[in-house]
Amino acid sequence: MNWLVLALAGGFVGLDSTSFPQAMISRPLVAATLGGLIFGDPVTGAMLGVILEVLTFVVLPVGAARYPESGTAAAAAAAALVHTGASWADTPLLLMAALFALGWERVAGLTVVLGRKVNERFVADIPAATSAERAVVRAHMLALGFDWLRGAACVLVGALAGSLLLRLFGPLLQLDTNTAGGVIAVAATALAGAGLSLFGGWRERRVTFGIGILCGLLLILAA
Repeated sequence: MNWLVLALAGGFVGLDSTSFPQAMISRPLVAATLGGLIFGDPVTGAMLGVILEVLTFVVLPVGAARYPESGTAAAAAAAALVHTGASWADTPLLLMAALFALGWERVAGLTVVLGRKVNERFVADIPAATSAERAVVRAHMLALGFDWLRGAACVLVGALAGSLLLRLFGPLLQLDTNTAGGVIAVAATALAGAGLSLFGGWRERRVTFGIGILCGLLLILAA
């Protein structure tokens, strides 16, 4: 039943990205928490979601540009991580799940392009008449339905593939907890710094950025 629920939820995550309702359900933090929750560990899902949220922070889905779809990938990776029995404290597996999610984002992004081409076919079937309201509504509903199926497939197939990869290659990953945590921290910090320009750059946010650096140093010293 968990896999069925995951597929249903994945469809709504895929829909939320562009089609409906754009209520931030498809953000990595929310989607990963949802994926973890379905398999009984929302905390691990949320921890992975925080990492993915930062790593995909600089991706702006603007217009018809091609971009990775982070929401369905985050839900799939979180479900796969929790399904293997890992928790947020298993840092090497957490790192591997994040890397899988970044790769699966590209695959899910290709399905978005496919969905746009399918939508073109739906629109092309609308008669060029002034009384085509029903045909427009029908095409719209078909596009929504296809997008839901696309999201469900991305999350379900991704979760199955991710779970298999984590089980097969997780034991082969020769990284200790500190090293894996360091890799995550460096990558997240670099991407967060790259996204600073989205909020006005260093001049506008130097106080906030400085406080963040100070807090980070204090945490390192406390550890």
